[in-house]
Amino acid sequence: MSDMLLDLVGQRCSIKTEDEEYLTGSPEICCHVVAADDEWIKITYVDATGNRVARMERIEIIGSVLIYGDTLR
Repeated sequence: MSDMLLDLVGQRCSIKTEDEEYLTGSPEICCHVVAADDEWIKITYVDATGNRVARMERIEIIGSVLIYGDTLR
């Protein structure tokens, strides 16, 4: 796995898939990367109804990442 994906852990960002869709379903919702390994990335975010959502996706779907710069570390 790329070290760049490991560097995302603790970062606040928006992640787009290869199809240019946001993992969270909305570009206004930022996610926090909780974990990453060789195959998966785990993110958390608050959806439009105020619920905290945790989501895991395979890393090969990632097309681009916008990092906002502040961390949870």
